[in-house]
Amino acid sequence: MKKLFNLFSVLLVLSVLMACEYAKIVPDNPSPSTPVIYSTEIQPIFTQGCTCHKSGGPVPNLAAGASYQSLIDNKMVIAGDAASSILYQKVSTGSMSGFLDASQAALIKNWINQGALNN
Repeated sequence: MKKLFNLFSVLLVLSVLMACEYAKIVPDNPSPSTPVIYSTEIQPIFTQGCTCHKSGGPVPNLAAGASYQSLIDNKMVIAGDAASSILYQKVSTGSMSGFLDASQAALIKNWINQGALNN
């Protein structure tokens, strides 16, 4: 009975995940010269789209109030060099790229290239 319940649970989760399909509206990429504010532009991306990376979840902790320091402490960001930053690699072409749209990845890239300020 327990195996049947476990199988049913797995099938239910898979069917829910596969049934969720949303049309993505991809806005224009932000200009690299427009200043990016971490607290109002980057943190909301993490809050909305990175639900697994909260306290107690996988590193980095992207919960509000902890995310900036966690990114720095875990060497996920190299200020001024998005291409070499693990965060940008993951959200642009890596394992997290499916969770953000191109505009959000570009915003993270611009923030890192502008010095990855905690503003």
